Amino acid sequence: MSEEALSTAVYRTLGGRDYRFQLRLGEMRELERLCNAGIGAIWRRMAMLEFRVDDLRETIRLGLIGGGTPEPEAEAIVRFSIDARPVNDYFDLALAIIKAMFEGVRPKKPDGTDQSGVPETSAPSMSSAAPQDSAPDKSTT
Repeated sequence: MSEEALSTAVYRTLGGRDYRFQLRLGEMRELERLCNAGIGAIWRRMAMLEFRVDDLRETIRLGLIGGGTPEPEAEAIVRFSIDARPVNDYFDLALAIIKAMFEGVRPKKPDGTDQSGVPETSAPSMSSAAPQDSAPDKSTT
């Protein structure tokens, strides 16, 4: 099997609709500015469960924008689908978005499977997000 290019886009359902989430360079820089931390520090805070609420909220909002959702719509989606929900309801989504930006994900086929034919699974939950050692695990593909 040939080596394929990985994508940084994540496809998930939020508020009953399917969306594309992606952090591009501009969204990463804005995330760093809003969270007052470098992108690596934000990812580490999530992985170590030492995140701030805006680490999660802004990752999702900016991921929507990077995925093609207009900025006002992205803000409205987050306001109504994230802001009033328990953190555990959207932690997995924020982690999947930032993890895809660091590690990449296999591009999707129209049937929702990746190029290996395996259906997409959800990101680790808050209870299993922290890596075994003190740094985020970069060996996962």
